[in-house]
Amino acid sequence: MIRINLLPQEDVPSRRSVSLPKVGSVVPLVAVGLVVAGMALTFTYQSRRIDDLNSTIAAEEAESRRLAPEIAKVQSLNRERDEVNRRLDVITQLDRDRYFRIHILDEINRALPEHMWLTSLEEQTGNRYAIDGVTFSNFLVSDVLQNLSRSPWVSGVDLIVAEKGEINDVPVVKFKATAMATRQAAGAVTAAENVPTGTQDGPADAAEETAADAEATGS
Repeated sequence: MIRINLLPQEDVPSRRSVSLPKVGSVVPLVAVGLVVAGMALTFTYQSRRIDDLNSTIAAEEAESRRLAPEIAKVQSLNRERDEVNRRLDVITQLDRDRYFRIHILDEINRALPEHMWLTSLEEQTGNRYAIDGVTFSNFLVSDVLQNLSRSPWVSGVDLIVAEKGEINDVPVVKFKATAMATRQAAGAVTAAENVPTGTQDGPADAAEETAADAEATGS
């Protein structure tokens, strides 16, 4: 059947067409949505993380307050221990110095040859000792200096002066020397040979004995 449209052109109903948005215009919106969603997730995660950290900090602070008395007691005990150790170190050093000086005096006594007497022994700074003595011969002065030099406890032996003098009209040699005391590690030095160190007579007595021996020999 043939249909004839008798309506005017402007009255003819137009066909409706549905147009879809272009892909290029949708992509930015999707990207923005993804960014917003990511930021929201990140914010949520960070907020939860911050809450967890705050809870942990609060728990640690509470634990610290609970342990504060014990911590203070431990710190007090540590201070007392340090003070005790300091005092023990001082006592140990004093004992070490005392025995060290005794050993030095013993070494000097062993180094003295017969017919030699010390008139002064002074401890100076830096473990240095000033030695004053009297004898009858320069050879004996040389002997004592060599004996001191051979000791592992003595170093830097120097003769300051050796001069003639008199004691009770007896000619003698007066000398001054210095020596450095050297500390030794425990057990580093073996025991030295025992040297008889009996009580010696004075210079006048020794001179009288020498004269008596000479008279006996001449007779």
